[in-house]
Amino acid sequence: MDEEEDVYLSVIRQDIVKYDMLIKSLIQEIREHTGGQGELDNIGVLVRSRITQLRDQIEELKRLAQEGDSENVCQCLQEEAARSDKVLHDNHKAFRYALLVSQMAINQRSRDDLITTNTNNNTTTTTTTGEGDGDETDNNSSSSGSTVRKRQSHPLHQHQHMSRELLVKNSTQVTDDLLTVTRLIRDNTEKSAKTVDRLVDGSQTITATQEELKTMDSVIGQAGKILSKYGRRENTDKLLIFLGLVFFMAACLVVMRNRFPLFF
Repeated sequence: MDEEEDVYLSVIRQDIVKYDMLIKSLIQEIREHTGGQGELDNIGVLVRSRITQLRDQIEELKRLAQEGDSENVCQCLQEEAARSDKVLHDNHKAFRYALLVSQMAINQRSRDDLITTNTNNNTTTTTTTGEGDGDETDNNSSSSGSTVRKRQSHPLHQHQHMSRELLVKNSTQVTDDLLTVTRLIRDNTEKSAKTVDRLVDGSQTITATQEELKTMDSVIGQAGKILSKYGRRENTDKLLIFLGLVFFMAACLVVMRNRFPLFF
């Protein structure tokens, strides 16, 4: 890599560390959250935004790993990207768990407040009813006391009915949240299983490729030995041919000398 690419890689690494720290800080804030649902939703939006930014930086790091100059650099960047992917997965899992716990705590506080309000209202209504009964007994007007009790009991029953509806609604919301988290966990489990299957298939493919390369290396080595053997044999054949030519020329000279002694 040149100097410009090194600077760009350093910036990506710093961004990955920065977003990771921000996500962890926001998750801790969710764990310590004591406010309402609206504030929790705002923090959740910030966490999702930071997770998206962290994922983008990891994808950029993977791209640089594929475009590396040397094999060692590519391997190091791929290992770094894999570690960053694991950190992202752990942060996402911790975020979902913290969000679920905080939502359950908010719902529990809402139910406690509602039960406390109902208890106070029941106590106030009972006191008022008791005073009305005493006054009606002193005045010996049972008909009027009955009418007053009916009028007071009607708002009480209506309030209790509304309280039950609110409790049912909160319970339904918690159930929906749990079902959503369950679906998310199931989807992530399926994705993890598919990823493991792909890794196993890739490992088997790599193993088969290594075996084929070993076989090809052995074949190439044997072919090299055969070529070397044929090369030595070719040199031997050339030497034999040269010696045969020399012997033939010598034989020709001997024959010509015997046939034409005047010329020799």
